[in-house]
Amino acid sequence: MIKNYLKTAWRNATRNRTHSIISLTSLTLGLTFFCLIILWVKDELSYDKGFKSEGRICRVETTTTTKDGSSTSMATAGWPVGRALASEYPEIESLTYMSNWSPIISYKGAKFYESAFYADKNFFNVFGNELLEGYARTALKEPFSLVISESLKEKYFGNGEALGKILMLNDTVPYKITGILKTPTTPSHLKFDMLGSFASRLAGRPQDWEQEFSSGWFDINVYNYARLKKGVTPEALTKKVRDLVLRDGKAAVAATGFKSKLFLRPVEDIYLYSGMSTGVAPVGSIKLVNLFSLIALFILIIACLNYINLTTAKSVERAKEIGIKKVLGSNRGKLISQFLAESALFCIAAMIISILIVLFLLPLFNDFTGKTLTDATLFSKDNILLILGIVLVIIPVAGFYPAMVLSSYKPIKVLKGTFSHSGSGNLLRKALVITQFVISISFILSTIVIWKQMNFMQKQDLGFDKDKVLLVNTTKVPWVLRNGNANVFKTSIMRHSGIANVSACWAVPGRTGWGSQFAYPEGKTKDQGVIVEYIPVDNNYVKTLGLKFNTGRDFIAGSAEDQQQNLIINEAAAKSFGWGNAENAIGKKLSTSGKDGKVIGVLKDYHQHGLQEQIKPVVLGIGNGAGVFAVRYNSADPQNVIKTVKGDWNKIFKGYEFIYKFMDDDFQQQYIKEEKYETLFGLAAFLSILIASLGLLGLAIYTAQKRIKEIGVRKVLGASVFNITAMLSLDFLQLVLAAILIASPLAWYAMNKWLQNYAYHISLSWWIFLVAAGISLLIAAITVSFQSVKAAIVNPVKSLRSE
Repeated sequence: MIKNYLKTAWRNATRNRTHSIISLTSLTLGLTFFCLIILWVKDELSYDKGFKSEGRICRVETTTTTKDGSSTSMATAGWPVGRALASEYPEIESLTYMSNWSPIISYKGAKFYESAFYADKNFFNVFGNELLEGYARTALKEPFSLVISESLKEKYFGNGEALGKILMLNDTVPYKITGILKTPTTPSHLKFDMLGSFASRLAGRPQDWEQEFSSGWFDINVYNYARLKKGVTPEALTKKVRDLVLRDGKAAVAATGFKSKLFLRPVEDIYLYSGMSTGVAPVGSIKLVNLFSLIALFILIIACLNYINLTTAKSVERAKEIGIKKVLGSNRGKLISQFLAESALFCIAAMIISILIVLFLLPLFNDFTGKTLTDATLFSKDNILLILGIVLVIIPVAGFYPAMVLSSYKPIKVLKGTFSHSGSGNLLRKALVITQFVISISFILSTIVIWKQMNFMQKQDLGFDKDKVLLVNTTKVPWVLRNGNANVFKTSIMRHSGIANVSACWAVPGRTGWGSQFAYPEGKTKDQGVIVEYIPVDNNYVKTLGLKFNTGRDFIAGSAEDQQQNLIINEAAAKSFGWGNAENAIGKKLSTSGKDGKVIGVLKDYHQHGLQEQIKPVVLGIGNGAGVFAVRYNSADPQNVIKTVKGDWNKIFKGYEFIYKFMDDDFQQQYIKEEKYETLFGLAAFLSILIASLGLLGLAIYTAQKRIKEIGVRKVLGASVFNITAMLSLDFLQLVLAAILIASPLAWYAMNKWLQNYAYHISLSWWIFLVAAGISLLIAAITVSFQSVKAAIVNPVKSLRSE
């Protein structure tokens, strides 16, 4: 029986080639896009699922609030918090301390940079990571112990023994390998290849660190992860520990004036829901996952609607076939099975072609998403079952309504020749076309809005000069070496022609300095502190970046007072400090980030970060060393500048990698998410309008065939090609116009909500909707007119003779 169904389906498909090609192409495009997005979504949702947490592993996060109500949230906690939690709350089974670490490994004359954390001895009790070699209980107990990944073992030792061997870190510190980590099966927000014992960090100044553990409630720079006992939920424990700092750290709270609350976030929610990175791996966004999923679903819906529309439109041509089958004894169930078999044939063929296309597109897709999806990922058991499940859902969704329509025909009417399309069927087809174009037009509108917002952000006056600035990263150089040689490197570079200025600093616009620092301005009490971003700089910083002063002066080279205490702020800081205009700020006292100084200059506000956020208070102070060198050049040959700077780097920081970027490109990195939005919506708009247009073309072909005799009569009676083309096109263009009227308010609402995520954004102009409408109508007109003109130029004698 099934063999006969498939044979009939194949015959019908080959007999109606145009209809078949359009349907198959639509389903293939929809399934290809859907499969790619599903692979990405599954990878995003798999983060931190390998810990076997069962909701019991949590990160301790902190929200700090000033008296005026402004707050900042951090993925870290104050130093005493972890110890207090572990000792005071029996609901916690185990707790570990962690902190960021950027070691440089010297091995066989080469230097390597590996992702790493410091972690205390309880790490394995909390996370349950398995060791291939070594003992989890003691691996991170002693100072200068090191646990490395399987991949690092192979990298440095090949098939040889690694346990007990020594690796030299940061040129001078020997670390003993005490464990080999088993490679995790799923990705994690904790991306590392090495774990150094937390005791190593504390070994240098034990008394100072003990002071931190007792009073550093607002030194919020360590990660705490806790494993809860069975039956304890993060929500329930959060209620108990929320005010721990206010209770146990009363002296610190009174001294700073800040309030601090704790929050326990399940480890499974960190990557997609927290928005806070550990500084090593990027963070995801559940909003982006939902958006990608929704777009993929809409594309697939358009493809299914095409199949439904074209199949029901062709139903009259199969009416006699159905009538004869019913007379010969076929019941409705058998007919439905036959038409579902046809749907299955198309869907399975589309699935096979889609998988081949996905395999071809995976490298490009990985470049776009930053993933490392492989052929093995696609053909994993879970993904194959998921794709098959999607197809099994599509088969009845796309095929059931046409099957019900076709199997319901009355054989008497069909065989007498009195059968015709119902008005409800025509109405449904119009509704399906409108639905397709509502989705397509919404994507076009969204793409235009995102493009306009991106263009706005790129052309906005940032308040500094980002052109012709080379940024040289120094974070891969040991801090003793980079701090000691910062001035030597600057002096060396400035000797070359084409170099205008050089600044050694800890952050430039587009990068974060010392975020969430507490500042205490003159005129406010101790409990009225302000959260600022502090950036250690040198006396060349303002000149090199082209910042502009509102009032006051720059730092002076060699000035001991500037070096020790003087500060420069931006206009936003002056307002936040309650000093009114910039002139009032000059000479005012300010205490922040270890400096008790006074303000000597106020910079005009500039965008330290992207236009997604308001300009916030920034404080500049003279600092030692550098996280980055900003090199302003006036040469017309940037490649020669790179060569020149690299030459000096290799002399002064010999053996360390020369890592550079141009400042305009570096600042643009903040808009990666927006660029992906633009690309995604552009691709969705292209695919949706292509699929919808294919469906429109199929309907236009069918309509022209159905009305072929009417067209012949009209031509005999004097109708021109233009008249006939307009007549055939008008009905379809009216549907597209209806879709424009529905899509416009929907897209306006959605994009208006999206723009609220940006502190600085465009307004939605009327011309955006006019352009989207024009594009949609033009594409629809070209699609329909092509077939309409073809039908209109047919010789009427041929049309009328074929009775």
